[in-house]
Amino acid sequence: NQEEIILLATGSLQPDAYAYALKKEVKSQSGLSWSLGTIHTILYRLENKGLLQSEMGGATGKRGGRSKRLYSLTSKGLTMVDQLHQIRQNMWSKLSTNLQK
Repeated sequence: NQEEIILLATGSLQPDAYAYALKKEVKSQSGLSWSLGTIHTILYRLENKGLLQSEMGGATGKRGGRSKRLYSLTSKGLTMVDQLHQIRQNMWSKLSTNLQK
């Protein structure tokens, strides 16, 4: 799920989670090559759902004086990540048990 991947990547990159860094992290961790437009769309959706929050970071010379929007998990987003982790753990456990039969 794209949203889950972005939530996890955001949490792992905080406090430096911005669109381009997320794009690189997704590629590095999953091999998926998503466009920045795709990343921005997912970030917008997650922010609207209250799972992420954003703020403008400071401008840097490296970016031609432009600021970047930094994202972080909200408490609701962190709860969602924890729930997803637990669901996956439970399902993997069941799968592993079923494969050993």
